[in-house]
Amino acid sequence: MMLKHAIVWNLLKHSWISFRRAHYFQRSLGIRVLMGFTAMILLGYLYGAGMMLPVLLQNFFPEQLPHEAFFSLWLYLYFAELTVRLVFQKLPRQMVQAYLTLPVKRRILAGYILSRSWFSIYNVYLYALLLPFYYRTLYLHVSPAAFWMALLGTFLLSSLNHAITIGMRTWPARLSRTITLALFLFGFVILGGILYIAEFMEFSRQLGQAVISGQPMVFIILLSLIIVLQLLAFRGLFASFYEWSGAHSRPGAPGRSSIARFLAAVPVYGLYWELEWQLITRNKRAVGGLTQWPWIIIALPLFFYFDPFGDAERYMYLMVMAAGGYGFAHLQYVFSWESRFFDLIAARKIDMEVFIRSKYYFYLTLGAAQTSPVLLLVGVLRPDLFWPLFGIFLYAVGPVFAYLFLTGVNSSTRINPNKKAGFNPEGTSGTLFLVIFVSMFSVLILQGIAYLLPFAQKTGLALLTGLSGLVFILTHRWWTAAVSKKFVFRKYHNLKKYRE
Repeated sequence: MMLKHAIVWNLLKHSWISFRRAHYFQRSLGIRVLMGFTAMILLGYLYGAGMMLPVLLQNFFPEQLPHEAFFSLWLYLYFAELTVRLVFQKLPRQMVQAYLTLPVKRRILAGYILSRSWFSIYNVYLYALLLPFYYRTLYLHVSPAAFWMALLGTFLLSSLNHAITIGMRTWPARLSRTITLALFLFGFVILGGILYIAEFMEFSRQLGQAVISGQPMVFIILLSLIIVLQLLAFRGLFASFYEWSGAHSRPGAPGRSSIARFLAAVPVYGLYWELEWQLITRNKRAVGGLTQWPWIIIALPLFFYFDPFGDAERYMYLMVMAAGGYGFAHLQYVFSWESRFFDLIAARKIDMEVFIRSKYYFYLTLGAAQTSPVLLLVGVLRPDLFWPLFGIFLYAVGPVFAYLFLTGVNSSTRINPNKKAGFNPEGTSGTLFLVIFVSMFSVLILQGIAYLLPFAQKTGLALLTGLSGLVFILTHRWWTAAVSKKFVFRKYHNLKKYRE
């Protein structure tokens, strides 16, 4: 049997070979370089924000020292960071099926995967914000020891979030009830932090003070929680290797769910809606985005409530990616998801206009269902932003959806729905980037026009986006018919491309 270090070396080597021999290697490499460049820019912005943070905190909390004000918000920062991790951070994938039949200990596989998970951008990006802040407030004005203690506390809190995220990623699917309970408790803590904000901020401040004063019990508790969660993740991998390791089919019976039966009962469009629902829920890549939406429903209202940049309406153009719900991300590949059974679509006598219109109705309904709780929470937490966000929603499901349908006929390409959703280069192109850019830039143009109107800018933006959205929603039969004609004209061109 091979030595442990030799097995680990071979696992690393196989990971590189798998990446290097992939047919999309050059495109993936280019995308990663672009992502790295973008990450450096974002880290630069975080560093600049860390330099300005003491002044901002002094303006908002003049009765407190900057580091005391920051520590009163410390736990809120890490709850927000945990939310980001739960949405985006994934466990490193190693195709372990082949190793399970070889004399390779599962203990080594599990340890290797968990060790790789620590080399993640999510474990380091906050230091770009916190290092300059700690240096200016603690190292220079309190003591060097407080600076190093704060860095140690930051490392442990970030590691705790990492351990929570990885633990939830590794447990078997049959323990979904446990995960649901954990999510409920997490939401309960967030709600408590909103309803009892003064008490929660005081507790957070006292925790920060305990950290910089070097109280050992705080570090012992945090370290113990991290170790326990990592051990649970280690055991979870043992229990879920076969279902976790990237099987090409989702677990569960292929029968019709209650939701599918409900959708099938809808007149005229029911059959298409049921097929669309199965397309989303039975493919790894498609369902990956759908499962992120519960977190977005929580994160968006909190972002607007705390308004970390102090001027949330300036960033409303970014909401076009979220206000349309899951449909914005899915419809970027609107005619690519069916690439695996496109031969069947092309051969059957399907009314393409009804087929495309049913898709629009489905994602319009899904977007309304996903955005409604966001709007309700924003109406309670930030009522001044309710109508602008509602206008962006109508704009997203109106002209933006129409634009995605129309351009999707030309830009569609063959994709593998069983691949992972995040950092997947399949289907990416310059055309798709341009589509996303135009979708957001058009909102910036409307913001500029709203500035010239004789209304408050928020009111003007709500009117422009809302009215243009309603126009496209009300005229959807006209533009869906135009899309269907274009789709039929290019059907065999796309069919040839899918067969390559």
